Amino acid sequence: MRPRRFFQSPTSAGVSPMLDFIKPEKLNWRHYFGGAALLFIIVQLLTGLFLTLFYDPTLKNAYKSVQYITNELTGGSLMRNLHRWVAFSLFLAVAVHTVRSTLRLDFLNSSKRVAWMTGVLLLWPLLLLVYSGLILPWEWKGYWFMEMVPNYAAEVPLVGAALKDFFLDTFTLPRYLVIHILFLPIVCLVLFDYHLLARLRRRGIFRYLARHTIITLPFLAAVVVLALYVTIPSEDPDIIPLPLEGEYIPTPEWYFTLILLPFLYLKGRWVFVLSILIPFVVYVAAAFLPYFLRPRTSAEEEEAGGGATLLSRLWNEGWTRYVVRFTAVTVITAFIYSLIWLGSYNSPTFGCNSCHNLYRGFRMGIPPDDFKDRKKLPNLDDNEWMMGHWFYPTEIY
Repeated sequence: MRPRRFFQSPTSAGVSPMLDFIKPEKLNWRHYFGGAALLFIIVQLLTGLFLTLFYDPTLKNAYKSVQYITNELTGGSLMRNLHRWVAFSLFLAVAVHTVRSTLRLDFLNSSKRVAWMTGVLLLWPLLLLVYSGLILPWEWKGYWFMEMVPNYAAEVPLVGAALKDFFLDTFTLPRYLVIHILFLPIVCLVLFDYHLLARLRRRGIFRYLARHTIITLPFLAAVVVLALYVTIPSEDPDIIPLPLEGEYIPTPEWYFTLILLPFLYLKGRWVFVLSILIPFVVYVAAAFLPYFLRPRTSAEEEEAGGGATLLSRLWNEGWTRYVVRFTAVTVITAFIYSLIWLGSYNSPTFGCNSCHNLYRGFRMGIPPDDFKDRKKLPNLDDNEWMMGHWFYPTEIY
C-alpha cells in the first residue's frame, strides 16, 4: 500500500484506508490473546534491554545495581516492574490462547500441526526465561530459587545427583545472564518463526501488530497501572517490607512454587511423580498430540463445523456460539488459575527483605559465599524446610 493511499478519503463503505488497515478482523476478545502474548514478549524484550544496560552480573553488586535501577534511575522502577508484571500477564494470555486452541481442536487440523507443536514447545523456554530472571537480582529470593532448582533436579531417578551437582557447579550470574538475554531468546525466536512469523511475513507483520496493539491496549494499560502501584520492595535496609508482604498478589514466582508444592507435603517417589513425571508426560503428550491422532480431512472439518447435534449447533451457529465459547474459555482459564492461586496465594513474595537486609547483619543481609557448599549449609538440602521457610518465614527459620 502506497503512503499517499493510506490516508486517502473514506471509501465507498465509509471507512478510510487507514482505519481499514488497523481495525480488528473480528470483535472476538479470545481471538487476540495469541497476538497479545506476542506483544507482551516484545514489551519484555524492550524493558529487558533497558534493564540489561544497567545491571551488574556479579555476586557482590547484582542487587546493588537492581536497587540503583529501581530507586535512582529515571524510569527504572517502571521498567523493572513492567518486566515483572508482563511476565505474569504473558502466561495468562498464553493460557487463554491455549484453551481456545484446544477447544477448537486445532491439534486435529493437519495444517496447524507445526503451529500447535511449536506453541507448546515455546512454554519451556518461556518458563526458563522467568526462572532465570528471578535469580538475576541475587537478593535472598533469587538465591532461594537458585538453590531449589538443583534440589528439584535431584529428584530425577538415576541421574538426579549428577544433575544437582551440574546445576550447582556451573552456576554463575554472568552465565545465567547470557542464558537469559541471548540463548533463550534465540530459542524462542526460532520457535516463533515456525509458530507464527513465517505466515505473517506473507500477510504483513506490521498490519498484524497494529491490529493486535489496538485491541490489546486495555490489557497493556492494566499492566502499566499495576507496574506503577504494585511495585517490588527494593529500598532495604532504609525501608523494609513486612515479613508476610506479597500474599494474595499474583507474581511470576507462582508458576514455580506450584510445581514445588509437593516438596512441602510429601517425600520419596511421590515428589518425583507429582513434580516431575506428570508435568513432563503432559507436556510431551500435548506437544506431539497432532502426531498421535489422525488429522481430520476437509470433509470431516466441514461435518464437524456443521453437525446436527445440539452441542455443535450451540458451538458453531448463531449468536449462541459467542456466549458458549466465551463461557467455556473463561471458565476453563479461571479454573486453571484458581488452582495456581490456591497453591501460591499465601506466598509472601515481597517479604524476604524484611529479615534479609543489612541491618540484620551480613549473615542475614547477603547470600553466603558458601552457597554451593551443602556441607556447610545443610538446611539447603532439606526441601521441606526450604519450602516451609518460603511460605511461613515467621514460623520456620
